[in-house]
Amino acid sequence: MTTAASTSGSTTTSNETVRNGSCLCGAVRFTIKADPFHYLVCHCKNCQKASGSAFMTNLWFKNEAFTLNAGQDVLKFFQDTDTNTGKPLSRYFCSNCGSNVFFRMSPDLPRSDIYIVQGPTIEGSEIWAPRKESFLTNKLPWVKHLETKPKEKKPKEKKSKL
Repeated sequence: MTTAASTSGSTTTSNETVRNGSCLCGAVRFTIKADPFHYLVCHCKNCQKASGSAFMTNLWFKNEAFTLNAGQDVLKFFQDTDTNTGKPLSRYFCSNCGSNVFFRMSPDLPRSDIYIVQGPTIEGSEIWAPRKESFLTNKLPWVKHLETKPKEKKPKEKKSKL
């Protein structure tokens, strides 16, 4: 297996790219071993408040792609039960610097098998583009066009007329 380091905080093996991530102070560190299967810009009020910004960029990864390497002792969470979807989630953050790191759905709900990671915490995340925006009714009026790249649809196979 060959491994090549890059200056973007990632390493590439013959099979996968491993990206490093962290909170602002570096106490919480993790690795990602996949590309996100979903990426959205969320304009809901809770993401606005949690990020302290107009929106939050959320990249979705399956459990097996995410590894927490350090910071379990400073990682805290807020149980957000008042969400726009009505589905509670746990918002994990570093108790040292306050950085949002990821969130998880309640274990008794579908999609509890994923990590929703805040984009800028992942080194090299600028190579990915969001696929869509959500909760546009909460989009602040001064936020204009955000570039998204919707997921490409697979072409339908034409059936033979034989």
